[in-house]
Amino acid sequence: MSLLAAGIVAGIVAVGCTREAASSGAAVRATDSAPPAADTIASLPAPATPPAPAPRTPVGHPVPKPPTRDSPATRVDTAAAPASEAAPDEWLAYDPATNTVTFELIAGPFTFNGYRNGEGSLVVPSKANMVINFVNKDGTPHSALVISGDGPIPNAASDPVIPRAYTNKVLEGLPQEAGDVMRFPVPESGTYRIFCGVPGHGLSGMWIWLRVDPAAKAPSFGPTNKV
Repeated sequence: MSLLAAGIVAGIVAVGCTREAASSGAAVRATDSAPPAADTIASLPAPATPPAPAPRTPVGHPVPKPPTRDSPATRVDTAAAPASEAAPDEWLAYDPATNTVTFELIAGPFTFNGYRNGEGSLVVPSKANMVINFVNKDGTPHSALVISGDGPIPNAASDPVIPRAYTNKVLEGLPQEAGDVMRFPVPESGTYRIFCGVPGHGLSGMWIWLRVDPAAKAPSFGPTNKV
C-alpha cells in the first residue's frame, strides 16, 4: 500500500473513534442529568421546614385591658360607714376633741325643726360648747333663747338662764330667712327649754327641750321620750 493510501485509512479510523467517543460522552452526560427514579425520590429526606418568625416585641408601654365588672377597679364597697363616723342627726354635728355641738335650729310655723310643745329634745354631753345656728323659715318673725326647764311657760322673752344663749331681736323676732348664731357653754347637767321669745309664741307651743346629760357620749336630737 502506498503512503498516501495509508494516510487516508488512518484518518478515516481516527474520525470514527472521535465520533464514538463523542457519542459515549453525550450518553454519559445524558445519564448524569436524567431525573432520578420514583423510588429514589421517595427515599430522599423532606426539605426542612423554615423556622417560624420570632414574635415581635411591642414598642412602648403595654395597653391595659379594660376592667371587667368583677375586677377590683369597678367593685364598689357598699358597707355602711362606722357609727363613729356617721352624723348623729341631720341637724347635728359633733367634735369630740373640743366637745363642740353644732345644731341647726330651724324656725317654722310656730315650730322648731318640726316639733312643738316640748315634743322634741336636744340632748348634749356635759359642759358641751354649744353652737346653735338659728334660721327663720317662717313668714312670721321668730327668735330663740334658752330658758329654765322648770315652772310654767312664760308669755315672752325674759333673761336667759345661760349667758349668751339667745338670738338678736329676741322680743320682736327675726324676719323670714334671717338668722343668728348663739355660742355658749352648758353646765355639767340640767334641763332647759329652747323657746321663741316673741310674745305669745312660746305659749302657743313654740319650744323644745334642751337636756345636758353627763352620761351622753355624743349629742342627739329627736322625739321626746314619754314616760
